[in-house]
Amino acid sequence: MSYPKVVVTYSNGNLLSDVSAVDGIAGLAGTVNTVALQGAPVEVYNLADAESKGFTEAAEPVMYRHLQEFYGEVGGNQELHVMGVAATQTMASILDDTNAAGAKKLIAAADGKIRLLGVFRTPPSGYNAGEKFLDADVEAAVTKAKTFAQARLSELSPLRVLVEGRVAKEDSADVFTPDTASNGFAGVVLGGSQSNGSASVGLALGRAVKYPAHIKIGKVANGPLSITTAYVGSKPIKEVVNLENLHGKGFISFMKHPQKAGIYFGIDRMASNDDYRLLAYGRILDKAAVVAAATYVEQIESEINVTTEGKVSDADITYLSGLIEQQINSNMGEQISKVQVVISPAQDIVNTSKIFIKLRIIPKGYTSFIEIDLGLTTA
Repeated sequence: MSYPKVVVTYSNGNLLSDVSAVDGIAGLAGTVNTVALQGAPVEVYNLADAESKGFTEAAEPVMYRHLQEFYGEVGGNQELHVMGVAATQTMASILDDTNAAGAKKLIAAADGKIRLLGVFRTPPSGYNAGEKFLDADVEAAVTKAKTFAQARLSELSPLRVLVEGRVAKEDSADVFTPDTASNGFAGVVLGGSQSNGSASVGLALGRAVKYPAHIKIGKVANGPLSITTAYVGSKPIKEVVNLENLHGKGFISFMKHPQKAGIYFGIDRMASNDDYRLLAYGRILDKAAVVAAATYVEQIESEINVTTEGKVSDADITYLSGLIEQQINSNMGEQISKVQVVISPAQDIVNTSKIFIKLRIIPKGYTSFIEIDLGLTTA
């Protein structure tokens, strides 16, 4: 029989407040047939759950395909926000920030948690997709996605958008080049598991959210994709003679690696050639934005000491810099190379009530291209 007593233990790690910065929540918006599912955001956790909410293969074969590929890639339960729209809505319409019945509704229903949004469309019979390689709706959707994503960023709900690269005329040489679109918020998925010109947006979402934000969707060490065949238009990827050229134009597409079985994504290119040209870079910045907002909201209307010259005090600069450095390192230290914080003391905070903080994330580098100098030697 032990003596009655009081036991005291020391806990650690309590001085740093928790910041919610989940970077693996996705949303999916696209055409459905069932009127009751149109414009009705739902939250699902697996394929069976989605079926129970009306997204069955019989009733909604296209949405079911994307959901099946998403969960087939994830390989388990995963929160996913889904909304069907009528066939009359184009992808550009879904991403129109003025459209209250589009993806904006889905984001609001998810309380701004969505960090990756996929959009697809099944056009109605008689639809004219244009005479170019891709459906004209693809380029229009990429344009709309920029304003849409910028609006979400202003609401502190940053996200990236994956647009279905629907093939219209696969023999056309007039090919949209996403890397010239100046929109690092959006990427175009080209090709997929079916030979009907559609693209496997659900699969791309699934591979992305399966791993942390800094992990590239084409990382070979993570193994091949869950699909066994991939097409661009009606052709298997091995028959697409300009496939590497299409990758180079800024598409997120499929490939096979020498000496490796299975199908992989290539480089996670977005519709830009600037700092945000890779999905991984954009996702890391989005996560840092969420962490920064959650950290500094606690400082709103707080006091700042100033020197006799009216400058921000060194102590306050150290304190404010340390806050975000701690939170970035705590929440995403393994996902980046380094964080830099610069706060200039020469800010007229007394008269402006505003302080400017320069936050820079040094990302990880990626071995997309490996060159080997191979030769013989006598030594």
